[in-house]
Amino acid sequence: MNALNKATTEELQRLSNLEALSHYTPETLLDAFVHAHNQQTQAWNALVEENQALTLKVAELEPEAACAKDYANQIVEMEKEIGELQEENEFCKSMALKAEKIANQSLGLQRERDQLKQQVSALQRQLTELKGGDNPQKLKERIARLTEKSKEREKRITQLEKGRQEDRRALEKSRGDMNNAIAKIAKLQKQLAHDTGSGLYHNKEHHLIIWPQKTKMQDDEGNIFEGRSLLYLHRSGRGGLITYNPNTGEANLCAAPKNGLRPSEETCDFAKNWLFKVNVLQQGVVNEEDMKPVNYNGDNFQ
Repeated sequence: MNALNKATTEELQRLSNLEALSHYTPETLLDAFVHAHNQQTQAWNALVEENQALTLKVAELEPEAACAKDYANQIVEMEKEIGELQEENEFCKSMALKAEKIANQSLGLQRERDQLKQQVSALQRQLTELKGGDNPQKLKERIARLTEKSKEREKRITQLEKGRQEDRRALEKSRGDMNNAIAKIAKLQKQLAHDTGSGLYHNKEHHLIIWPQKTKMQDDEGNIFEGRSLLYLHRSGRGGLITYNPNTGEANLCAAPKNGLRPSEETCDFAKNWLFKVNVLQQGVVNEEDMKPVNYNGDNFQ
């Protein structure tokens, strides 16, 4: 069925083409045929010429292709040779490093051998000297000198050891003296605190302060006694010494002198100067020089 349809279609197309050609004159159809034939001939000739040119080109390139193939083979051989040379170079480099290491070891051994030779020579000279050479008398004299030096060294060592023991005893004594001095300083500091008018008793407006020195007093009976006292101060600033009378066993505030308590002008001047120096110039700090007493009475004043 399909074949019949195809044949029918081709026949209809052929009849259609014949019908189309029937509209042209024979001359027109001939010219068209000649023109088409000429175009095909020109195209064929162009193809033939191109084929001939390509054939010539191939013929020209065949020697170059052969050379290129030879070059490729040479490159392969050269690459192979380069690989072999690289392997040989690595081997030579490794051998050179080993040779350098062996050379360094050899040089070190040679230097060590030279040093050993020098040491052996020096020992041989010393041995010859110890033997005294060919003269036994020199050997005896050398032994005697060495023995004497040894005795001197032992004596020196004994002296140094004795001196070291003496230095140790002196050091221990110095440490003991230093400890005693430290204890004495602590005692003196404590005594100084007691002798510089330390506050002892404070109760409201009443205060008792340790008087730093012994004082001599006379009671109403005319008896004179000496001892430590306490300074009583009222908050108003007035006060007096409280003393202990061993004759009565009582502690009493000393009576005011006749005409009242009136410090002398010299005493007021001294107090003013001392207080100005300590309070104003030294900001209340009492220095060692400020503690030096000024005693116009002497030790035997009564």
